[in-house]
Amino acid sequence: MRWACVTAIVCLGMAMPTKAFSADAAVACLDAIRATFRLHGDGQSGTAFLVAVPGGRGVAEQVLVVSAAHTFELIKQPQCTAIFRGAGADGNAHRREESIQLQGHDKPLWVRHPTADVAVLPYTIPEGIDQTPFPLERLATAADFNTGKVGVGQRIRVACYPAQTEANAAGWPVLRTGAIASHPLRPAVALETFFVDYAHFGGDSGAAVVLDAGPEPLVVGVVVAMQRQTDRLTSPFEEKTIHTPLGLAIAVPSTLVSETIDRWRQSEARSGLSAD
Repeated sequence: MRWACVTAIVCLGMAMPTKAFSADAAVACLDAIRATFRLHGDGQSGTAFLVAVPGGRGVAEQVLVVSAAHTFELIKQPQCTAIFRGAGADGNAHRREESIQLQGHDKPLWVRHPTADVAVLPYTIPEGIDQTPFPLERLATAADFNTGKVGVGQRIRVACYPAQTEANAAGWPVLRTGAIASHPLRPAVALETFFVDYAHFGGDSGAAVVLDAGPEPLVVGVVVAMQRQTDRLTSPFEEKTIHTPLGLAIAVPSTLVSETIDRWRQSEARSGLSAD
């Protein structure tokens, strides 16, 4: 019988150079945190964030919930719970749970991309909720990818809820730091997913990948899955399947989020014509 031995080598005392934490980086962190919240229901938990888009039909602005499509699909109930933050009398943020309608008349209220694991859902933020949506113009465009504004090695922030973990009793997300790990990211028209180097866990799906390279940080993607190594071990007495996380998240690019928003707009336009 052949045995495999694994030796762990620990390196101590090696200092890694650090980049100064800039004002721009602080803005990126706060933007990611304030736009992000947790969705859960039907035994499922995921991350979502808000995007504000110009409205129509006399509405100045419409807010959309953006998440991985499977976050919505795995919740079979017509409603789910959102973990928001509300302002308390003491001036501090407090946990506030709100119901979000996912289905109406036996059909989803959310719109998903035809091929990518991303979906959007219109939502009205309740009064007193401490959430600040990303403006639509904060979504990175095809030009941002094609010109190299978004590229490999750039530092990113991900506000998320790994393994259903909330940062505190108020329900704020956990902020992770990583880097874009895929090259090339162009042409954008052919980009379906890319890797992000950070410690991804279940529950992160739907989180925004935020680039902090400038005074107006860009949302460059949405986390949808974990990359892992799968090994199957067989002996005369047992069989094992071992999944080893590689520390890589799979993200859908922001260009496909924009396409999903366009599909929602078209759906809204069609429903408006039907109503007329």
